[in-house]
Order: sequence, then structure tokens, then C-alpha cells
Amino acid sequence: MAEGDGLDGRSPGGEGMSVRYKEAIERVIARVPVKNGVVDIDSIWIETSLPYTILEEILRRDDLKLPEKVERINLTSRVGQGRRRSGRTKRR
Repeated sequence: MAEGDGLDGRSPGGEGMSVRYKEAIERVIARVPVKNGVVDIDSIWIETSLPYTILEEILRRDDLKLPEKVERINLTSRVGQGRRRSGRTKRR
């Protein structure tokens, strides 16, 4: 094996890394809550802690295998969209 090769023959970055992320995400999708056939990207993010950019890139792939109960994945995140309180806040 050449230096820098992974144990399974894949390089540590690039396409090999993407394949490993894809496989991990496929396993997670089977465990996250499904509502009316839809899985939210936030649910996948909570389980994987992968950056949203990587998640979105992998979830847009055509070769992603979804369980039968999952019809689609909602790529719109609701994290960070909560409203901030206006005015004064209570202090103790």
C-alpha cells in the first residue's frame, strides 16, 4: 500500500471520505424520526454532527439509498431560526 492509503484502500480524503459519509448517513436515516414520509436535515445533523454543507452535498446525491418509509428529505434547516426576545429579559 502506498503512503496515505486507508486500510480499506480508499484515500483518507476526497471521494473515499464522501463514500464513508454517505454510508454513515444512510444508516442514520433509518433511525431518525419520519413524519409523513419526510426526514428533516436537522434530525440527521443531530445524529451525525456533520457540517450542513457536507450533509446537503451528500443528501442531494442520486445514489443515496433511502429506506422504504422515507419518501424525501427536507433540506431546509430550522436550526437558528428561532426568534430572539425583544425588550428586557428577566434577571435573577
